Parts: sequence; structure tokens; C-alpha cells
Amino acid sequence: MDDHEKRVEDEIQQLLVDIRRIGEEPGSPRVKFGELFDDDDVQQYYEALVGTLKSAKKRGVIDFKGQMLLKGMHDDVVISIKQSHEESKSPSPSP
Repeated sequence: MDDHEKRVEDEIQQLLVDIRRIGEEPGSPRVKFGELFDDDDVQQYYEALVGTLKSAKKRGVIDFKGQMLLKGMHDDVVISIKQSHEESKSPSPSP
């Protein structure tokens, strides 16, 4: 695995943690895109949040309606962790 792939994998795992942290209820596997996008920790950590979301969706880790999410237009779109990944890796603190 090259450095880029490792970074993508690390970001996807952190994305699962962040979705649960910011989620509709504490620990919830669902979050609205606008809430995730506006979170200070998320803004600091991800090089390209939308790219990470697309990669995670392509790998079957998360799901959301549509192909791509844009700030403002898609703030209310719900991003959810797919059931097979809900128990993957225990949450670690966000950077």
C-alpha cells in the first residue's frame, strides 16, 4: 500500500469516528453533510472531505443520496455508515 492509499484508508477510518461523534445522537451512525462539513475538527483533518466521502461510498463503507455532495446545496443530505461497518474499529479521539 503506497502512502496515498494509506492516507485514504486512515481518512475513511477517521470519517467513521467523526460521523459517530457529530451524529444526530451521540454515537449515531448518521450525520447530515452540512453538520459534518462545518465541524472544526473535520475542517482541520481532511485534505478533501468530499473526496474522502466519495472514496468511502465507493468502498461500501458509507452511503448517501447522489454521487457528490456540495456545501449549501446538500447540507441536509444524510450520510450513514453501512451496517457491516458500524462495529469496525472502536472510536478514537479526533485529532
